[in-house]
Amino acid sequence: MTPESALILGSTCHDNLFLNMGHGTLGWTMSLGSSRFVADLVFGHSTGIDSDGLGLGRYA
Repeated sequence: MTPESALILGSTCHDNLFLNMGHGTLGWTMSLGSSRFVADLVFGHSTGIDSDGLGLGRYA
């Protein structure tokens, strides 16, 4: 769980490493949408949602 309860989704600086974590108590609620988002990233498809602020970079 992240400090602000917002999940972390997206790619990283490492090839073939994608993040889908930090859901906390909303894990079941958000699992299908966040999994679809990461699957779209992996396969190079449009994600369908704005991912600004969801990546690990917000902690940099």
